[in-house]
Amino acid sequence: MDYRRANRTYLYMTFATIGLVLVISLWYLVGGPALSILMNNVFSELVVLIPALAAVLYSGEKLSTLIPLHKIKLSSALLIPVYVIALFPLVSLVNYISMLFVENTVTSIADQLLGMPMWIMILSIGILGPFVEEIVFRGVILQSYQRTGRIIGSIILSSLMFGMIHMNFNQFGYGTVMGIMLALLVEATGSVLASFIAHAFFNTLEVVMMYANKDVLEDASTIAESYLEGMSDFWVDAIYIAYLLVMAVIFTTIALFIVKKIAKIEQRLEFYTNLKHSRRQGFKLITLPLVIAMMISVVYMVYTIRLV
Repeated sequence: MDYRRANRTYLYMTFATIGLVLVISLWYLVGGPALSILMNNVFSELVVLIPALAAVLYSGEKLSTLIPLHKIKLSSALLIPVYVIALFPLVSLVNYISMLFVENTVTSIADQLLGMPMWIMILSIGILGPFVEEIVFRGVILQSYQRTGRIIGSIILSSLMFGMIHMNFNQFGYGTVMGIMLALLVEATGSVLASFIAHAFFNTLEVVMMYANKDVLEDASTIAESYLEGMSDFWVDAIYIAYLLVMAVIFTTIALFIVKKIAKIEQRLEFYTNLKHSRRQGFKLITLPLVIAMMISVVYMVYTIRLV
């Protein structure tokens, strides 16, 4: 499948995602019972997965060609959780900066999430979501783009699409960052299985922390406020962002060393050589359907924005 078809497929995903929102809104308008978080998640993943699989099947290609899921070495798999943990400061930094302008989307539905059994949320958010999203974005989209030889452009653009499909500015920010780091992991191993393990570990860890540490986090927040009492919000934000920035620089550097180590284990160090010498322009991957999809997404996100 070429990049043009991949871009058209993303446009269909965008229409399907917004269409789902409209259908659910209409369902509530006519008095339908509230859908559970689990059902919402399932429907949200299906409207992304179905257009992608349909596009691959229509193209006549084998799924295994665009969704490389071959095995990785055990030592690589063991390094992946360490890689993910090293990315938390970077994700936290981007998330915190976004919360200066918009509401944290996950926090806004925390009560609904905590109202469900933890194992269901792990299955939905920790397993199902990462499985679908890795197949689509690090599989179908990224692999289609990579055929052009535009390595850097493929990674950045597919990650922007991954962030944007969440349809809110908060998740767009850290989703894009995570998309880039997951794409690097795919390139280091040659397998979407690696990015799925990383994505599943990240989401599952966040779910477990949400359930296990609710009271702890509240206590920590109270303690932090007591230390920073008297400071203006500006200085509190500035100090915390500076702290996260330092931690992000240190631990993201560690993460990059880890992913390079994984590439060495998987005998794919040539990826880094190709990356350094990649001069083909990524903007040439952009087509009209992709521009339309992104414009629709931005308009939708602006329309539904919740200002802090």
